[in-house]
Amino acid sequence: MATGTTADFVLSRDELITEAFRKLEISANSTLLTRGAKVLNLIIRQEDEKGTQQAKHLWALSESALILTANGVIYGTSQGLESNIIELSSVMYRNTSGDDVPVTILDSPQYEAKSDKNTTGDVSDVYLKRDDVSRSNQVLYVYPTPSSVGTTSEVIGSDSLNYSSIMGHTSTTANKPITGQNWKLYWRQTGTAGVAWVTATAYTNGELLRYVYKRPLFDFDLSTDNPDMPAAWTRYLIWRLANDLSPEFDLDMESRQWLKGEYREAAEELFGSTRAVTTDLHNKAMYY
Repeated sequence: MATGTTADFVLSRDELITEAFRKLEISANSTLLTRGAKVLNLIIRQEDEKGTQQAKHLWALSESALILTANGVIYGTSQGLESNIIELSSVMYRNTSGDDVPVTILDSPQYEAKSDKNTTGDVSDVYLKRDDVSRSNQVLYVYPTPSSVGTTSEVIGSDSLNYSSIMGHTSTTANKPITGQNWKLYWRQTGTAGVAWVTATAYTNGELLRYVYKRPLFDFDLSTDNPDMPAAWTRYLIWRLANDLSPEFDLDMESRQWLKGEYREAAEELFGSTRAVTTDLHNKAMYY
């Protein structure tokens, strides 16, 4: 059995582009890396657009926190909801003691079936009213809603931005936003009333929702950027990039057809078959 192994291997942007050019049997220089980066970002944007129309897009997972307000039922981006949510994957309700309880994600009929949407109590259910045209217009409904909430500490981080406490703690250099190694466990970049951060201070969190969500891929802006997506999708991007770059080089038709086949195979493995299902009856003797 292998020891000391990890499952977090990823390729940087330029490593991914280099692998694509290797499929073309081309050594990538700085000029080709720049060209590859442009085509790669076009692919990402095309896949994102495809997602709004066909729900077959590439996506990445992110985590965030939504600080609740007393008697607040509806939360949009102006209340701290992320503006790029494709789909909620999981939601946890956190109380002022830092205890997390799983929350049920409802669809529209399930939420509408709730008879009294003004019920107060600890949040047990949420419903995301989606808007695939403009995700920034999406809103989250919570049920029930807390009738009162605890105090959420706010401080100014080392980058001069506001940070709100999402986990009660006594401050140390290890959890200072944003230079502390563990700061993301305790703080989220939000708020408007931050004060100077002080060590050995008790900071508190109010009631909040911690959620994991699918979002569109970000652009590859830097050479060191790595794909913010499941590693299994790296193969798809390599073959797709090689295929899209191939018309610019002197490849014979057989090689280009081979590239297209590899790209389509990677796409089918990732997204599943896109062939329309038919109920027509066929004469098997004609096909076998």
